[in-house]
Amino acid sequence: MEHVSLSAELGEIRYAIEGAHWIADSVAMGAVPDPERTHSAPVIISAILLLVETRLHQLGRVLRGEENPAHLLTPHNVTAGENADRDDVVLRPWYWSAAPRPSPSERKETEQPRPVAGTEPTHPLEESPPPSPAQEEQPPRTGEPD
Repeated sequence: MEHVSLSAELGEIRYAIEGAHWIADSVAMGAVPDPERTHSAPVIISAILLLVETRLHQLGRVLRGEENPAHLLTPHNVTAGENADRDDVVLRPWYWSAAPRPSPSERKETEQPRPVAGTEPTHPLEESPPPSPAQEEQPPRTGEPD
């Protein structure tokens, strides 16, 4: 069964960032011989950074359990469970069901919040304590000064 190597995925993201950095440095130092490539460098760098941003967002969703790790599988990050480095984090795809797993945010939308033990909400009629006998014996105020 194929799994996702987190270190391989992060390494590939690092290589993409290094590539964008290399392009920017080459343009800044005037090391790009073709002016056409110099003009396209900002677009290339933006594209690389957009891919990195999107991949990190997707990786975050996988780590939070909102997305199946199988969506991250690519040739650069695939590993078999028994061959995985012991120091690596291995993400296992969800195969137990054909139904999509609801994300935590979807579960929050459908579930009613449950009170924590000892913090049950009070009912509006119970918000103020009942009047004490001393309070009941006092005559109501009329608004006139004493």
